[in-house]
Formats: sequence, structure tokens, C-alpha cells
Amino acid sequence: MRIKLSVICQMIWICLFTFNFLTSYVLADINEELKLDTAIETAINKNPALNVIKERIKVSKAQLEGMAIFSNPEFESEYISGIHGEQIVEMTKSFEIGGQRRHRRRIAEMNLDKVNLELTHESQELTKSVKLAFYELMILQEKVKLAEEIVKHNQQMLNMARLQYETGDISVTQVSLANIQLQTAIRETKTLESNLLLAQLRLNGLMGAPLDAKPIVSAMIPEKPSKALELEGLKVHALANRADLMSRRLDVQLTEKTYRLAKSANLPDLTIGGSAERSLGHTGYGVKLSLQLPIFDRNRAEIEAAKAQLQVDAADITNAEKQITSEVIAAYITLTATKKTLQFYEGDLLKLLNENLTLTRAAYELGEVQLLEVLLLQTEFVKARFAYLDVLESYHKSIAELESAIGTPIALVP
Repeated sequence: MRIKLSVICQMIWICLFTFNFLTSYVLADINEELKLDTAIETAINKNPALNVIKERIKVSKAQLEGMAIFSNPEFESEYISGIHGEQIVEMTKSFEIGGQRRHRRRIAEMNLDKVNLELTHESQELTKSVKLAFYELMILQEKVKLAEEIVKHNQQMLNMARLQYETGDISVTQVSLANIQLQTAIRETKTLESNLLLAQLRLNGLMGAPLDAKPIVSAMIPEKPSKALELEGLKVHALANRADLMSRRLDVQLTEKTYRLAKSANLPDLTIGGSAERSLGHTGYGVKLSLQLPIFDRNRAEIEAAKAQLQVDAADITNAEKQITSEVIAAYITLTATKKTLQFYEGDLLKLLNENLTLTRAAYELGEVQLLEVLLLQTEFVKARFAYLDVLESYHKSIAELESAIGTPIALVP
């Protein structure tokens, strides 16, 4: 059977295009794109939730720095008219006993530390969220590029199938099959483009950027951890560095200080003052001492409440440590599994599929196989490429999850 020269040229061009595309497709690395570090820095500086915590830090600092050394003295003057008119002037000053002021100042310092720890924890959570959104957007960009190339390739396949049908080399069924492949690729591309817009919206929201912005993120692949990670070491590191756990431990110290303050408040304040009285041309001076007797109110309610809160804080820390340990184990298992899967895809699988596709295309040119076989093998290769991108995204996200679980970058794990 004779084949027109134009058909042969079309077949050769498509094979060369496909071979170059399928073997050379790599993640893009375009300059002047949004870098991950820039996205994180922007989010830390502009995220509304973090800005609220930063304002609360200012409030806590002002409350601490504004604590007076002493309470204000009290001045009292009384004048009684009449034939025995007299005037009394008193000035008194109360003094806290039992170190109450020291306890209050330490409580104010701890409250400031707690807000700073809250900012650290929320910053870490925001960093994780930005990383997850960034990697999702990065992979979706690559999927869209891959899908667009597939559409172009399937369009060429359809054009070639129509030429072959005109020459009588293939049936109309194969032309319809090639058209179905093209329409499927177009539909999948549109879906990916919609998902891309949603991913851009999520990243914009985290960064505090305009929601209608369309950032193009840099497709830089993070390096794999250079050190061997051990689960026990990760758990110990997390329990020592998680800001939210440190905040809970600070709650225990706060409750202890509150308990001591409540016990100190059981000791009444001592009031010392002086008085001057003038009556019938005579002036007298005196000293005034005042001490409240703790007979009916011994501040038992606050003392007992603080003692009970200590038990609550201890149980809360135990529960938090178990939760953190569980998060570390889950993140470690996920990272280990995705790393193995990624090695599987980065091994010989894609290479073998590509070789088989190349051989099948060569056989198709010689008329030894049908178009259906080429399309089926191409579909398997495309599925493998998308699966590889999915695993790559999961791997990046699992690193972010593990770093969030241990409270620091993996590089800081001893």
C-alpha cells in the first residue's frame, strides 16, 4: 500500500516531537518567579492573624513596663465647722506583704513570653501552610504544562489519523479514537487550569496578597535531607522544641505563680500613715497603722482554684506530648513511604515506558501495530508522569509536615 509523502513527513515530525517531549520533560525553572523564601517572608509580614498577635505582644510589653514600683499614697482632709471647728489631714500608704508585687511582675513577664511563643507557633504553622500551598501550586503548574503538551500532541495525532483515513490506510473508528483522546486531554487541561486558579487563591490568602493575583511560583525542588533521620531522635527533638508545648509548660509555671500570689494575698496589706489635727488653736500629730484581719475571707477560693488548675495543666501537657509524638510518627512514616515511592519513579519505570513507547511508534510507522496500541501505551506513560508529579508533591509536603511536627527545620535536628 502506497503512503503519500505528506503523511510520512507528518509521521516523522510527530515521532520526533513526541520523543523529545517525553524524554526531555523536566520541571521548569523560570527566572523572575515567586520563590518559596519570598512567599514565606511575605506571609510572615502581612498575614492578618500574625499581625493581631504582634499587636498583643505590644500590649503585653506595655503592661509589663507600666507596672509601678509602688502604689499611690492616699491623701484625706476633713474640716468640721462650728465653735469647736477642727481640721484633720491624713496621708496613708499601703504596702503589699509576702512578695505579691514580685509575683505579679513575674506573671506579667510570663504572659509576654506566652504571647511570643504563640507568635512563634503560629508563624511555624503559617510557614507550613505556605509551603503546602506553594508545592501544590508548583506541581499544578507542571501538570498544566504537561497537559497542554499532550493536547498539542493529540491534535497532531488526530491530524495524521485523518490523513491516513483519506488514503484508506485506517478506518474511521481509529480517527474517532484519536479525536476522543484529544477531547479527553482538553477536558483534563481545563480541570487542571481551574485547580491552578484555586491554588493561587489559597497562596494569595496566606501571603496577604490581592486575591485576584496570579503568582507563578518557582519550580525549585527542595534538596532531600542529607542526614539519616531516626524516629526516636525526632521525637526527643520535638518535645524539646515545639513552641506550643513550651507554652503549655509555661502555663504550669504561671499557675504556680498564681497559686503563690493567692497565698500571699492571704496576708493583708499593711497601711502606714501620718495625720495632723488642728482644733481651738492647738495642733496635734499622730501615726496611723491599719491591718485587715483575715478572719472571714482567707482567699481560699483562689488558692484552691490554683491548686486544681495545676492538675489540669499537668494533664494537658501529658496529652499534648502524646499528640506531638503521634504527629512526629505519622510525618516520619509518610516521609519514609513517599521517599521510597519517589525512588521507584526516579528509577527505571519512566525510562522503560518511554523506550516501549518509542519502539511502538517505530512499529506503527512500519504498519506493524495499530494506532490503538500507540494511544494505549501513550496513556500509560502520561499516567506515570502525572503519578510521578503527585508523589513529588507528597514528598515535598511530607517534609513540611515533619518540620512542623518537630518544631524546627530538619537541618537543626542533632
